[in-house]
Amino acid sequence: MTRAVQELSQIPFAHLIGGPMKAAVEAQALAAQSTVEFIQKVGFKQPATGVAGDMLFTNQSGNAEAGEIRSVTFEYEKTDENNDAATFSLTVPLLAIVPIPYLRIDEMTIDFKAKLTDSVVRNTNTSFELNTSVGGSYSAFWSPVKLDFRVNAAFKTSSASQATSTREYSMDIHVRAVQDTMPAGLSRVIDILEAAIVEEKEAA
Repeated sequence: MTRAVQELSQIPFAHLIGGPMKAAVEAQALAAQSTVEFIQKVGFKQPATGVAGDMLFTNQSGNAEAGEIRSVTFEYEKTDENNDAATFSLTVPLLAIVPIPYLRIDEMTIDFKAKLTDSVVRNTNTSFELNTSVGGSYSAFWSPVKLDFRVNAAFKTSSASQATSTREYSMDIHVRAVQDTMPAGLSRVIDILEAAIVEEKEAA
């Protein structure tokens, strides 16, 4: 097994991948909790027996109780059935006219990149030196010729190694949240609230 493979096997991928996934699950739960808080605080009045700041209130039977529906009333003028100008009031539940946040984690992409580079540089220097010298002497014709021949040779070599290592890690996390469709139960509640819209003619 190479050194690079050994280093990759030591990277805690379980934490690198599991951490963002756990965060996405917690974000989804937080989004659902935010939806419940929005519906309770915007759409319903706080019960007299409730505790301020509670997300949901519990009645004596142990069931969650949201309270009385919060509505808004508009006054406007138009002609009545007798073609006379009259003042009318329209009472509309708030949840029927405001968008309810219902976010859902639609996609999460984790990109992890690792770059491991090992390099070894070897430098070798070689030098060769050769020195020669020749000397001779002659005294008479009957004397032998004397020659001196000297050779000096030197061979030198040196080597050096240099190792470099580069480690580069990067992780990109892409999360996309979308406005999801309302659950069937909540959609039915909105339909009931729309049916509860009341238009009344003000008394003259």
